[in-house]
Amino acid sequence: MDARTDTNEAPPASKRPYDLVVLGGGSAGSACAAEAIKLGHERVLLINDGELGGLCILEGCMPTKTLLHPADVVAEVRHAGRLGIDARLEGVDMGALQARREALVARFQRAKVGGMEAGGYEILFGRGRFVSPTELEVATADGATRRITSRAFLVSTGSKQFVPDLPGLGRPIEGGDAPAPFWTSREALLADRAPQSLGIVGSGAIGLEFATYFAALGSRVTLLSRSPILRRGEDPELSALYTRALEHAGITVVIGATLAGVRHDPAAPEPFAIAHWEEGHEQVVHCEEMLLATGRVAMLDGLGLEEAGVEVERGRPVLDDALRSTNARVFFAGDATGDRLILHTGNAEGRHVARNLKRLFADEPLVPWRERIPLMALFTNPPYAECGMTEHEARARGLDVVAARKEWANQGRGIVMDTEPGTTFVKLVAERPSSKLIGCQILGPRADDLVHVVSASMFLGGTARDLVGMPWYHPTLSEAFIELGRDLARQCDPEAVATP
Repeated sequence: MDARTDTNEAPPASKRPYDLVVLGGGSAGSACAAEAIKLGHERVLLINDGELGGLCILEGCMPTKTLLHPADVVAEVRHAGRLGIDARLEGVDMGALQARREALVARFQRAKVGGMEAGGYEILFGRGRFVSPTELEVATADGATRRITSRAFLVSTGSKQFVPDLPGLGRPIEGGDAPAPFWTSREALLADRAPQSLGIVGSGAIGLEFATYFAALGSRVTLLSRSPILRRGEDPELSALYTRALEHAGITVVIGATLAGVRHDPAAPEPFAIAHWEEGHEQVVHCEEMLLATGRVAMLDGLGLEEAGVEVERGRPVLDDALRSTNARVFFAGDATGDRLILHTGNAEGRHVARNLKRLFADEPLVPWRERIPLMALFTNPPYAECGMTEHEARARGLDVVAARKEWANQGRGIVMDTEPGTTFVKLVAERPSSKLIGCQILGPRADDLVHVVSASMFLGGTARDLVGMPWYHPTLSEAFIELGRDLARQCDPEAVATP
């Protein structure tokens, strides 16, 4: 027995325990519950607090992409003159955009709920909290209270906006005024107008995507970022190119801005004053609206984790390599882990937990969780996507790697699509001497789809030499991969002749 909480005590005879109880009805939770049923677990309960559907469908992935698509169309119309097209933008009907978003969210939600109701597991609406290592108390939607025991639990309660403890944000400003009424992603999503000026604090996916959205609609957008854009991987070339692309889209990008506080004067033409430190000097950005995009953190409030023997450090549950908490029968998946807040990752985590249940019940070693091919996309204009490692990450790990890159402005289909020089690129990273593909980064048209060409190749153990031998239709953006493949293959083996 390890140091994790011993939860093998038999429940009262009057209570038949569930095999699995899932807290949270989002993507990770529903994926886990459905997989557990498929694998033969008969008693599976999913407890959901609020609307079914999860953040992705209700307020995240799908509704934001529903708004970003027309913003991309607006941007194309604004630049149509470069292609010889006399197009005029008469305006944007924000009411129509929001009506379309609401209709599509309802459609996606119906499909999601239908799948959940057919999943073979029970659904209980209410809010659950642990009262012991093996028992939950659920305040149900009809006002009743239920006690539920289970052999295993999954916590997949999602995430919430992180609000820094600074004047005007997490606490009142000096003088006792209430915190400023800033936007979070929810208010930005529901906005029925494009403000004249918008200050965005934070350069993660939420900040970047809403920056390009409102800039396309005509807002004067200032993006304040504490770190270089795309800091993951510490690749200055990637960061510089992406920053240039944002500026080309009309966004003012301030790098190295450390937020100091916010003041709000509703009588002023630009009510928000965002104070930040930049190169040792305090600067202030004035704007009509402010979007706080400082990231999301695990939603763990009110779950009774202490009563369950689940330890939390710095807002995250303490987990082992199988996503198991310090209570050996309580697992976490999705945003509730506080790490990799990405839908497909959360789904995979949930299914992985379900697959480990029989091992758990048989006291067998659990299979560690590992994301085989890390994958990420930002749906900005232009979009950015990556899979695997960057060149910098690979070298930091001691790998002998080679890299090849190309601008879309120097590639056939990229040229005819009028991509702007110095703002887009595609890059491949491979190990030497095998030429095995280990990473890809793409900034430019259709990056979010093109990245799957490389992630699929990597999943199958593909090499740069394989790219050279594959058929590529002409003229397409994807045929850039044969050029990069030749470059990598020659770097790995200068004596070889890459064909065809």
